[in-house]
Amino acid sequence: MIPTPLLRLLRYSLYLAIIGLAFIELIVDAVALGGLNSFDYGGFRISFSAEKGAAGYTMFVTLITLLFIPALTFANVIVNRGVGAAAKLNHIINEVSISAFFTVLWFIAGVVMAVYAGNGDCQGSSVCSKFKAATAFAWFPFFVFLVQTIVLVLIMMRIRGNGGSMQTPAYEVDGAENLPTAAPPIHVDNDPYTHSSKDKNAYYNSNPQVAMPAPA
Repeated sequence: MIPTPLLRLLRYSLYLAIIGLAFIELIVDAVALGGLNSFDYGGFRISFSAEKGAAGYTMFVTLITLLFIPALTFANVIVNRGVGAAAKLNHIINEVSISAFFTVLWFIAGVVMAVYAGNGDCQGSSVCSKFKAATAFAWFPFFVFLVQTIVLVLIMMRIRGNGGSMQTPAYEVDGAENLPTAAPPIHVDNDPYTHSSKDKNAYYNSNPQVAMPAPA
């Protein structure tokens, strides 16, 4: 069983890794797109429309990743700044759904890039090398998102096991298990009539000023 502090650390670390990898892919993909747009062969300009489409889709996925994931990672900070609606991003069911959604998007990006990159040698072509580099880096966010989705599912199971709901923030994975438990009620019996006859005698013997009631 993975300790709760480790799950919390993994969640934040993987989000930060995704943000860093998305920035790298943004740069590499932009370089590949620039090379495709400026490529000419012996004075003839080649369109590379399919390759541009694949790189453009990857750029789109990269940009929305850089838009949503930082907001998701630091949603609690944004809430403290007065944007209360950001709190819904951290609901565990929302985090699992968003992570799974981006896992699919990055898988598609890796596949379409790999299809047009091919597996042959670039033979010194800089455009080919740049496109293959963008293809390789497109797979890293996919794998990190896949691991993140698994971690978030484990966090969701931990929250549910601790009595939390699907709207519990993911960073409060251990919140339910830290809640104070109610102390058992203390029963104080001040009625001497409820005790046994031996207890009654002990009570009246120790309190001679109290007159024993007449039997009914």
